[in-house]
Amino acid sequence: MSKTVILSVVYTEPEWNQTLERIECCHDFDKFFVDRGGVGSLAKAYNDGFKQIPSNTDYVWFVSNVLFDPEILKRLIGKMGETSFAAIHPSFDNSDHLFCRSNGSDDVLSVPFVEFTAPIVRYDVFKNHMLDEDMPYWGHDLDWGYRVRNAGYKIGVDHGCKIGHEYIRNAGSEWPDTIIRRELRKKTDGQTTRALERKYGKKWRELLKWT
Repeated sequence: MSKTVILSVVYTEPEWNQTLERIECCHDFDKFFVDRGGVGSLAKAYNDGFKQIPSNTDYVWFVSNVLFDPEILKRLIGKMGETSFAAIHPSFDNSDHLFCRSNGSDDVLSVPFVEFTAPIVRYDVFKNHMLDEDMPYWGHDLDWGYRVRNAGYKIGVDHGCKIGHEYIRNAGSEWPDTIIRRELRKKTDGQTTRALERKYGKKWRELLKWT
């Protein structure tokens, strides 16, 4: 039987307790939590947390500020066992990327990259391809996806299971760290674009399949 662990980054927002409640309902799975220091680097938090995980692990489910039915983890594990995907992400309708949004089917479809919102990833793949901590904000999603695909792996989105990813992104929230996170996102968009251009050249959008 495969061994799966949950690695969750802790948020300061009180709504994150909804995520924690769902994680705790995932019985029979080891759970690891990592503090990103409020609005610190998600890539560094996940990399640091991954180093705590036993080497006999098969799959790691990276969980951020999401809402989900605990039963979907069993489905994700099953799909990882049935396929050769390096990572599979549940669909979620408020993703910035259309291919991550539900298409109403029950299919697992290949995609160029996934957000590190709630992907399940093969332990050995992540061990050899950790997140680039020098890549600002959303850049690490594209960068990781490209490196993993370039190594010969596939990445997928499971349209047969769905998560919610709303409360931290709620534009009306006045929680201090939420406000800071929104402002940081605006400020780092340009930094991310420049970092991707430095690493992959002026045609990075085409190369990394940015949509």
